[in-house]
Amino acid sequence: MKAQNRTAILLTLLAAVGLLIAAPGTALGDSGKASPTLSFFSGGNGAHADWLATADQPPGDTDNQAIRLLTSNGAPTCEKGYAGILVHHVTGIPAADFPDSEFWNKTPDPYLFEPYTQGSPRLVVLFQNAAGQPDGYGDLRENVRGNGWEDVSDQTNYPNAAWDVMGGPCVFRYNVHWSDVQACFAGDTTLAVYIVADAYGIYHLIDDITVNGKTFSRAGDNSNGNNDPAGPTATVDLSLLPPLPIPMPQTG
Repeated sequence: MKAQNRTAILLTLLAAVGLLIAAPGTALGDSGKASPTLSFFSGGNGAHADWLATADQPPGDTDNQAIRLLTSNGAPTCEKGYAGILVHHVTGIPAADFPDSEFWNKTPDPYLFEPYTQGSPRLVVLFQNAAGQPDGYGDLRENVRGNGWEDVSDQTNYPNAAWDVMGGPCVFRYNVHWSDVQACFAGDTTLAVYIVADAYGIYHLIDDITVNGKTFSRAGDNSNGNNDPAGPTATVDLSLLPPLPIPMPQTG
């Protein structure tokens, strides 16, 4: 299934079941006045997210820590088994002022659909209009990858790493730069930012996440954030869930 088709299905399903909601208090928001922090979430079914002590890190990183996202196969619906990272203190920032994001990913084991990523994991920036209603998002992902560390950045790894636009005035755009996302949501502000890995039963390492100008390389970078692991049961605390928590299957 091509990206355009799966995106149309995703947005239709979200509208039908009312999953695209603005959740007050979700992803602590203060218009970027506080430094970003992280927390973890899990869709259950054995999925897990946490900081991991490991020497397996991106080139030049020597702090011996990375984030582990362990997903479980949630077929046929993929509503369970996903895991992710929620960024706090990024709500209410004008799209034009929100800087480009980046993260490093390693998927060490052979996996379903390899080398195609199916858009997972992806960094999502969800936007809201002047009325405070979510009206679309951009997500940063790779198209293909190997089993080593790779920089998921539209600045250093384009066109393999790029943004897609879902919703808003542009409706849909595929494989674009962050500046294109900002143009699509001109006049909007950020609602939520998160990284999610879909329920395909794949093991990921995530490191050196850069959001709103701050890089997270180790647990100590999370300052006053919540470093508690998530999973293997589903996260039920709404303050630790993004407004759009449930990924849909992306096959083909």
